[in-house]
Amino acid sequence: MMPTLLHTGEAPVQENLRSRIIVMGPAAHGIASALVRMQSNSEIHSANTAAEAIEILRTGDFDHLLIDNRADGALSLTIPALSRLDSIENITVLAGPQSSPSISALPGVAAVITEPYNPLEIANSLGIEVRDSRSQEQSDNNQGRREEDKSPAEEIHGGVEETSVDNHEENERPLALRMVSALVHFIPGLTPLLSMLYKNLALTVLSALFIAFVSYGIMIAYFLTSGDWSSPLQLQRGHELVIKAERDLGELQVKRNLVTQQLADAQNKADRGRSALERAVTLTQITSVTIDQEIKNHIERQSLVKGEISALQGVLNSYGTAKSRRAERARLQNDFKRRVITRTLLQRSLLNLSEIEENIVNMREKVSTKKTEAKLGEQSIAYLKQLKSQLTNDKDKIGLYGGKAEFIPIANQVIEVQQVRSAGKADVDEFKITEKTLNNSLSVLENSITELEKTPMIRALEKPVNVLFVPYDNLDTYEQGERLYTCAIAIIWCSNVGTVGDRIGGEIVTTHPFFGKPIRGQFVEANLTEKSAAQKEIIHVGRPPLFF
Repeated sequence: MMPTLLHTGEAPVQENLRSRIIVMGPAAHGIASALVRMQSNSEIHSANTAAEAIEILRTGDFDHLLIDNRADGALSLTIPALSRLDSIENITVLAGPQSSPSISALPGVAAVITEPYNPLEIANSLGIEVRDSRSQEQSDNNQGRREEDKSPAEEIHGGVEETSVDNHEENERPLALRMVSALVHFIPGLTPLLSMLYKNLALTVLSALFIAFVSYGIMIAYFLTSGDWSSPLQLQRGHELVIKAERDLGELQVKRNLVTQQLADAQNKADRGRSALERAVTLTQITSVTIDQEIKNHIERQSLVKGEISALQGVLNSYGTAKSRRAERARLQNDFKRRVITRTLLQRSLLNLSEIEENIVNMREKVSTKKTEAKLGEQSIAYLKQLKSQLTNDKDKIGLYGGKAEFIPIANQVIEVQQVRSAGKADVDEFKITEKTLNNSLSVLENSITELEKTPMIRALEKPVNVLFVPYDNLDTYEQGERLYTCAIAIIWCSNVGTVGDRIGGEIVTTHPFFGKPIRGQFVEANLTEKSAAQKEIIHVGRPPLFF
């Protein structure tokens, strides 16, 4: 449907002095037609939808926008966007009872008109002066006047009240409204009755306010004095408490898996430590056999060296002393002087003595060398014995130093044995320390997971679970097996809907169902026979509050 452009009054000398108005909503065309009948200088556009209004706004700026939102419909979402447009100077909204508070808070809305909708107020908000040349004093019997004789104010009132009904399809009207309309047309006398009720509306409203005030006081007194009420709650997948419990369960399971993994790693490390200790024992045996063989070889060599020293010493002793050899040399020279021996015999004898001296020197050097070798052999045997002692000693490593180069491979074997044994022992000792701690942590996590899996929050992952939030002050009243009641109107017309189940550990903080303040308590499981009871505000225990 294309937007409708209507002109009222005569065009002014200057076109820019004309007031431009848009009427938007389901009854826009009827309201715009009523505005046209007024004597005013306005250019009026009508748009039934937001899309049509946007098309009109593209033609230029407008002085006024009248939005018909009496039905609290989808236009409630469009009004904030329209209020921010610079092309509209003033916005007037015919608001329903639900949308009027939020629309009044919008900064771009100039006026919000609620029931009863005053036509003069609507015209004034659009800058239209209502002109009526007829006399204001008319008889009450002049109700059969023609439609074209109505005043402009009544015309806009009729446009507001009637056109919205005419422009809606019949099947979109509520069933109750259609029934009332039918009764009004077909039951004589119903229209005066409705008129009387309308006139007594103030009294009706005051009576309703008084009843509401008394009811409010009764409810305050009940919640201040009663200890048998609780708030029902149906836990199911997607509820914030169920999501939190599922998240907590997942975190506990992750922690349990981590502890289990740590325990398995520690066990594997301990197994490697025990294997290292077994390897150290094997290496100790191998190295010990090697050292024993080296000690045996050095002892045998030491025995041979000592025998050689003894033999050389015997030969040296057979040559006599140096003094006897000097006396023999003097005797030969004396015999030569006395001509007892010849020069040749003297020289041969002196040569023999020189050879003897040389042999003695060589043998003494051999003896000295053998003694040195014997001494080194004793040191080697002692070093090997110290290495053997280090095979079973991890603390004192003094015996590993000071050996000959030939013993470096054996010393390396001893060091390897010590390192393997030390590492294996450290792994086993560490496992003994951490095993108890990890097992305790695993036990605590297993118990926590088991307890959490029993809670209704976790059971609600599979199917809905009904629970009751019971304040601490009322908790003693909720014993297992006690009857539960819900009431049609807060505390009257009550019926039995189930029994109290098990208590659920842990503190819960929520808001009071009546006062809206934070309140602490616990969950109690509810065995409801009426599933609709979980949707009630409160549930009573033991008996109905007013015994019926």
